[in-house]
Amino acid sequence: MSPLWRDEIGIYLAPRKIVLMRMGRGLKPRVLAETGMTFDEGDFGTWASTLGGLAKSLDGAMWQRANTRVVLSDHWARYAIVPWSNDLRTHAERLSQARIALADVYGDVVADWTVTLDDVAPGTAQVACAIPTALVAELWEIIESRGLSVVSLQPQLIVAFNRWRSRLPASGAWFVSIEEGSLAAARLANGGWDRVHAVRIGADWPIELKRLQTFGRLASARPEDGRVFIDAPPSLRYAAGAGERDLEWLDDDGSSDGTTDKLAFMQRFRA
Repeated sequence: MSPLWRDEIGIYLAPRKIVLMRMGRGLKPRVLAETGMTFDEGDFGTWASTLGGLAKSLDGAMWQRANTRVVLSDHWARYAIVPWSNDLRTHAERLSQARIALADVYGDVVADWTVTLDDVAPGTAQVACAIPTALVAELWEIIESRGLSVVSLQPQLIVAFNRWRSRLPASGAWFVSIEEGSLAAARLANGGWDRVHAVRIGADWPIELKRLQTFGRLASARPEDGRVFIDAPPSLRYAAGAGERDLEWLDDDGSSDGTTDKLAFMQRFRA
């Protein structure tokens, strides 16, 4: 069978959550199976429990021999904006510049991490993303040992932005992706990003809503133009209650249950 017509498995990995979905390929793809796992006491800084749970889940016959797309929690990603330079001619040179930009923000902690750059038109600032190399290596070993072929590995902020970009303005706003314990935000400017932040958050929503409103005030020189577009799980969205006028909670249909939430998230990176 051609790899292009193999089933696809979507995997979402977070410190306290795993979601898997198998999609049948064809003219009308359908959900063949889905499962999930949560961890009551996961350490946001490590991935041993998550990868252990993934290995156990993938041992089932339903989760083998397919193309695979992986989305990683922003807990394990670091971002930086890399200004365009006409003096840099090769991808290797731009990657070196990206490592310098990441080191300026995070120090030596990202020195041995795997770094990628997004593809942009010449003259446009690039987004650099760093992921722990040890995490990638352990993940690859688990996935490939099950006969799976990885076609993409992306952090949550990138996946969520691509999901909603058709609903976002070209500039003068923030796009924010929220998950348990983490908030990642990108400021939109001229069709790209000119700032990016990833911070840890707590369960005190009044404080976090004030943080989101601050992003809105920073989005534009004119406060009335500053909007914050938020991608968040339904549980967090509902906990926030009625949002302020500058906060727009992105949603497909205005309602969701657990299964629909998982389906929607997987469909973000399936295309």
